[in-house]
Amino acid sequence: MRLTPYTKIGIRRKKCIRCGKPAVFQWQICSDHNQYRPICSGCDIELNGMVLKWVGFPDWEERLNAYKKEVMSV
Repeated sequence: MRLTPYTKIGIRRKKCIRCGKPAVFQWQICSDHNQYRPICSGCDIELNGMVLKWVGFPDWEERLNAYKKEVMSV
């Protein structure tokens, strides 16, 4: 069980928990016992889109497009 964040170098050694591509980010949720999970940029963008819609942001598409640009420039 991973309860401490990965380092910038460490996360890049992992594969995305969802699709298996190289991880770039990490996330955690309470229902998963706050374990840190590696995630690739594509899955991170998709996850953020789902959450923006779920929260009910009327401009969720604009926010997601801005985030995509930010992520792709990293």
